[in-house]
Amino acid sequence: MIIFLWMLFFSYLWDTNYGYVEIVETQGCDTCKLMLTCRHLTDVIAILKVDFVGIQSNGIFEVSSRNNTFVSVINPPTFPPVHPRDVLNARCSGLNHCSFIFSEDCPGSEIFGRGNITIEYACITQDRIHNYCNDIIQLSDLYAKGLSDGYIHNPGYPRFYSGPECKWKIVGQDKQRIKITILDIALIVDRPNCADVLEIKDTEQVIYSTCRQEHPPSEIISGTESIEIVLKSTQTFNPRRGVFIHYTAIGCPDIEIPQDAYLIYRNINLMVFSCCLGYTFPDTRTRIKTVGCQGALWNTTLPLSHCQKSTTPYWKESKEIIRIFPSKEEDNMASELVLPATLVVCLFAINAVVIFFIYRAKKRQEVTDVKEEELNSFTHSSPVV
Repeated sequence: MIIFLWMLFFSYLWDTNYGYVEIVETQGCDTCKLMLTCRHLTDVIAILKVDFVGIQSNGIFEVSSRNNTFVSVINPPTFPPVHPRDVLNARCSGLNHCSFIFSEDCPGSEIFGRGNITIEYACITQDRIHNYCNDIIQLSDLYAKGLSDGYIHNPGYPRFYSGPECKWKIVGQDKQRIKITILDIALIVDRPNCADVLEIKDTEQVIYSTCRQEHPPSEIISGTESIEIVLKSTQTFNPRRGVFIHYTAIGCPDIEIPQDAYLIYRNINLMVFSCCLGYTFPDTRTRIKTVGCQGALWNTTLPLSHCQKSTTPYWKESKEIIRIFPSKEEDNMASELVLPATLVVCLFAINAVVIFFIYRAKKRQEVTDVKEEELNSFTHSSPVV
């Protein structure tokens, strides 16, 4: 019993020091009271996904929600109700616990009739959240035990946000891209325009701008390895929540080439290495090693082991054949190059044939002219009998 308590204590210390993100799912009927809670008092809630499946009532209509978007099957309602995500963000995001009743907290939900609602949320420790302005977030490299994703919210969330500007810059590794998901946004809106605005920038260019929550949440992917998030406000103090954002790296950076090896192929999904002649990888005992990319991590232990001298003489080693399947883009590029090359070859062949016939015709003409000259000279020189 004492050992078990010590294990719980050390587990608590580990979670507190190193942080965690716990994904929780809760579900119930439209009139049920759902409790959203986190195990530690310092954790905060982030709403990830809301799903409502309606049950046909009195043969009037059936309404369901998939991927946070409402779909009416029969006789659509005359007006949309308040979206559950908006209510959950207002009641739960940034807090440690809350309660939610779909039929009571979402005005207009009675038009859906009976149904079941499923809520997926994350419990996040404070050290996994960047909540200071002008912060530069450097994603971990291949050989560090860091993180390739995390969360951002403005100072004061969910009670207020400040102006005039709050920035965050996220920098990944080479060959990586950054995906931004806007989980919650509640800003001062001057209808029909935005008084305050959230901007996403890539290489100093604004690639996305909004002041309203989208359903499902908006996702933006950078074109380079870095992205900048800017929250702009016209006032110093604003009594709205602000923004709650999730970021994650997409793609894997390059791997350092092992000693006595070289890279023979690279695309977004894999890297293929080969040891030099007479060497093999110690784990596979072959000259070839293929490493795959899963999300933002390689599916192997890094750094790669250096090649070692093979016990088999190189002239007795079996030849290893590697077949790389090109991507669709490479197929399209190849098809675009084949046609022009074929046309050029055909034109050269036609020109060669035409030149050949012209040459032959010229030769024949020259022979004919010579024969005519000889015939004329013979006729003029013959005596008259």
